Amino acid sequence: MKAQTVKDYLAVHTWVGILCGLVLYVAFYAGAFSMLEAEITRWTQPPAPASSAISDDGDALAKAFLDANPGIKGRVRLRWPGADNAQPALAHMVRGEDPVWWQLGTDGQLLRMDSMPRDDDTSGNFVDYLHRKGGLPIPLEVAEPLIGLVSLAYALALVSGVVVLLPSLVKDLFYLRLGANLKRMWLDVHNLLGVASLPFHLVIALSAAVFGLHDMVYLAQDKFIYQDGLRPTVARDSVAPPKVVRTDWLPPSEIKHRVQQQVPDFRPLALDYVMQPTGTVAVVGGSDERNFQRASRYGLAFVNLGNGEIYDRNYLPGASGAVSTALLSSLFSLHFGSYGGDTVRVLYLLLGLSGALLFYTGNLLWIETRTKRARRPQDGGVMERPRHVRIVSALTQGVCLGCAAALPATLVLAHWFAPRLADLNLLHQSVFYAVFAACITWAIWRGTERAARSLLWFTALCNALVPLAVALSPGPDGVLLGATCMVLALFFGWLAWRQR
Repeated sequence: MKAQTVKDYLAVHTWVGILCGLVLYVAFYAGAFSMLEAEITRWTQPPAPASSAISDDGDALAKAFLDANPGIKGRVRLRWPGADNAQPALAHMVRGEDPVWWQLGTDGQLLRMDSMPRDDDTSGNFVDYLHRKGGLPIPLEVAEPLIGLVSLAYALALVSGVVVLLPSLVKDLFYLRLGANLKRMWLDVHNLLGVASLPFHLVIALSAAVFGLHDMVYLAQDKFIYQDGLRPTVARDSVAPPKVVRTDWLPPSEIKHRVQQQVPDFRPLALDYVMQPTGTVAVVGGSDERNFQRASRYGLAFVNLGNGEIYDRNYLPGASGAVSTALLSSLFSLHFGSYGGDTVRVLYLLLGLSGALLFYTGNLLWIETRTKRARRPQDGGVMERPRHVRIVSALTQGVCLGCAAALPATLVLAHWFAPRLADLNLLHQSVFYAVFAACITWAIWRGTERAARSLLWFTALCNALVPLAVALSPGPDGVLLGATCMVLALFFGWLAWRQR
């Protein structure tokens, strides 16, 4: 390979990494914690215990609600008892409005549950949104297309990085030179992380680009590919739902039983009644971690309300369907790690944290390279870094350590104060971005070298608060989160000790 070709690819790899690295660092760091999304939510907002005043009969709850609202529009969701709720609950969901939750009293009266948290007002959801927005303090609908573009650039950086490494791949890949030469050490770590996890990073980059830019892709397909438009084409190729009159509907428990008979490995979690002008569509949402799933943590079965038969298996985990649906299910599962159970989740957690380290070491390499070029030829002393290098250095330290400190800090506060707060998301937004901004400001004001040790100790302390809180209120939901933060606290503490 020509030297100029390698040099050109190195320039592409370097500048794409510098421009996108900090956003990708936050996305990967929060993405690693999002693998514990359900546990985080249950740790900060434990589900209410079973009440003797609430009925455990989900069939009676659905019947009472539908009888009381015969002309209801929108979506009615019956959630069966599970890890997040001890007793059945029902929600009326209308697009653009917060869902209204109901339960059935033992006296047969419907009870409106004002204490049920909104889906977007949980700690797990905050971590997921932080991941999807890359830490950008802007609305999700604005951030997602930007993250899609960043992901495309990220894929370009991966390819160019492999091309740059090819000439020395065999010689340098597993050769870690941990010594006084910082640039050499960070380069070895960066190359090893990048090559060892290359398939994972390629999948994440391409799937994130699809998720972030899907609206633009659908719009282009609607205008230039499908003669009748995308929506009519999809509707024409979809399986028509059977029409069943209300008096012939099976009770929810029987539908659940018949779905489990047809798909033994599928674990039903909720039944949705989708009220449409042409009739009601029944959709059973559930989980099957043995197979790829259509959404982040669940799949869907479209069910005949009259006999419980699954008439559309396109979104059912493990079912063979249209190629496009199978491709989307693969992208979802490979991106979210929603297959293989806890083993894959822990693996994705480690890969997410190592991915964040990959972007951090990339920025350090750029900083060390610019510092080396600034040495005086006569005595070898290091000159003052150029302003742009000082800024990138301070931002790298402030953003990376700020994210690593702010995330556990806001989770601990949520664990302590969630029962007494009406708006948990406000707490998360305020605490995270306050700590995040304070770390960046401190790094810029004090300078990278002087701020490093204090920021590292602060980050170690924030992470250590999580296992401390878990120990003070032991329970199964905080174990993995506490163990993760304990390891991170020890890691950042060791780095702070090394700063001496």
